[in-house]
Amino acid sequence: MYSKATRYITVSGSRLEGTPDHLADLDDLVFRHLEEKQNRDNGERKTSSANDSANAKCNPPRQIPADLWALVRDGVEENTHDRSEHFHHAIGWLKDLAYTPDGIEDLLTQYPNGIAQKYAGRLRQEIDRCYSKCETKARLDNESPWPDLVPLGVPTLPRMPEGALPGWAGAYASALAKATETPPELAVAMVLAACSVAASRWFSVMVRPDYFEPSNLWIAAALPPGNRKSAVQGAAAAPLLAWERERAEAMADEIKRVTSEIASLTARVNHLRQRAAKEDDGIEREKLQREAAAIEADMPEIPRPPQLWTSDATPERLGTILADNGERMAWLSSEGGIFELLAGRYSGGIPNLDLVLKAHSGDAERVDRGSRPPVFLHSPLLTVGLSPQPSVLHGLASKPGFRGRGLLGRFLYLLPPSPLGYRNLEAPSLPTYVESAYEAGLRAILDMPPAVGADGDDVPHVLHLSAAAYQEWLEFARNIEETMKPGGEFEGATDWAGKCPGAAARMAGVLHVIEHASGRPWAEEISESTMGRALEIMAVIAQHSRHALDLMGADESISKARRAWEWVEGGRRARFSQREAYQALKGSFPRVADLREAFDALAERGYLEIIEPPKAGPGRPPSPSVMVRPDIAEGWR
Repeated sequence: MYSKATRYITVSGSRLEGTPDHLADLDDLVFRHLEEKQNRDNGERKTSSANDSANAKCNPPRQIPADLWALVRDGVEENTHDRSEHFHHAIGWLKDLAYTPDGIEDLLTQYPNGIAQKYAGRLRQEIDRCYSKCETKARLDNESPWPDLVPLGVPTLPRMPEGALPGWAGAYASALAKATETPPELAVAMVLAACSVAASRWFSVMVRPDYFEPSNLWIAAALPPGNRKSAVQGAAAAPLLAWERERAEAMADEIKRVTSEIASLTARVNHLRQRAAKEDDGIEREKLQREAAAIEADMPEIPRPPQLWTSDATPERLGTILADNGERMAWLSSEGGIFELLAGRYSGGIPNLDLVLKAHSGDAERVDRGSRPPVFLHSPLLTVGLSPQPSVLHGLASKPGFRGRGLLGRFLYLLPPSPLGYRNLEAPSLPTYVESAYEAGLRAILDMPPAVGADGDDVPHVLHLSAAAYQEWLEFARNIEETMKPGGEFEGATDWAGKCPGAAARMAGVLHVIEHASGRPWAEEISESTMGRALEIMAVIAQHSRHALDLMGADESISKARRAWEWVEGGRRARFSQREAYQALKGSFPRVADLREAFDALAERGYLEIIEPPKAGPGRPPSPSVMVRPDIAEGWR
């Protein structure tokens, strides 16, 4: 055997003659084979090393940006003024990339025709001089701190508590969020909106004997595209659609009967008018005309299947829909098209906010419809459930009347984080029993009878607060009042904060109806625990809403700055070139000017410094380099 083998050895190639007994004498043969293999490997390594060296002169080390690499390798044109400034610029950049003077010297000596060309024979002396100047500048920067950071407005917002909604509604919202791998806030918002659609038909809340709130909510949960907003909104509203469809099917025969009767009566009216037109006797003609008019006066109306919601209607059309559906309607959509309609998409850019503003509180309104008769609404109520893209919120405050007249202050906003990139794409299915319970609960609320008013008309049931629930609400309202003082948390959003206590009462009313969907909600007081649950939800919504209102009034450059900073911070890039950033962020910034606007905004807020390169000669100018605030960059190391 081979005397130095620790385990075994395989020699491929020729067949060795003899028997196993001869193997003990094969040391020389094995050593010869190993020596030949080692010589071959050494030759391959030399070739590989030479190739690597050649490639190194073409390809930069991974951490060196392309613009810096071009300076190191190619330098600048001979007739370029201030070549020393370019050299100093390159040394400072390499220092920021954690190169030592020795490392810089090793790198530059590989490229004698590059930026180091001017300093042949005294390269190390110039490196040390520039490096020392950069260290001095860094020390002075630390002694003279950068301006205070101005936040980009991306706070960590509180999450919706587990089990925010009660009973069957809470179970469905939780299961829906898991099944769609979407944030719980989105499902809670859309389920709340659907329940508000049902509850607002026949329920209002009496906070005090002289203060009532309806139970319609305006909710907007904003998420970027791709977050399955349509799926969540559609699932939450599915029982509403099913209820509408079943009611329409149940009324189909009656609609046909009345339609046929109207056709017969219309034919009779036409016949009478034809006779009257031919009648010479004035008395007989008048008799025929009176008979025709009497039939027209008693003409039945075609029954209309109930409609609970819409997602596309002009304000004028919305007035007609409200009139045809007991003055109750909802706007449910996974987009923000309602804002375009209200801003005047079909009316020459002239906002038409009167009806929707009054339909938040139930104030009477007259809707003029051009050549058609006006619509008179005594107590219209509109429920809104939206899941627009965050970009829709930007600039809404600048639209005429949106902020000043209180439109934006009426919404309850949620801004959940996007889970895109973190989903496992194997979510559990929505349990059938949870789905069935949700549908049954919504149907029970929709089928509840109205109260009967003093004159026999249908009127909403009034929900009363228990004494303890009222005290909970009052304490919450007083706390909100404090935040509107000068210097308070909601000093700049009093339009929203002023309506927050009323929204809390509405929320408590909707939760109470959910809890008593199988009974008679009007027979029970709203409890302290139900009010407490409503206030917990409102505490989360308050923080999200304050940030949402900030976004609406923010300059578009701030959103661009946030996107650029995400890239800088995510890669912990202490220094880089603008060209490098643009190549990575083309999808978000179609033009270099857009990216520069973002960097300018970051520089104004103390996050970074834009370093313009020294002026070069002919050809494409060098790209500016960007240096991150030193104390931030130090924290990344």
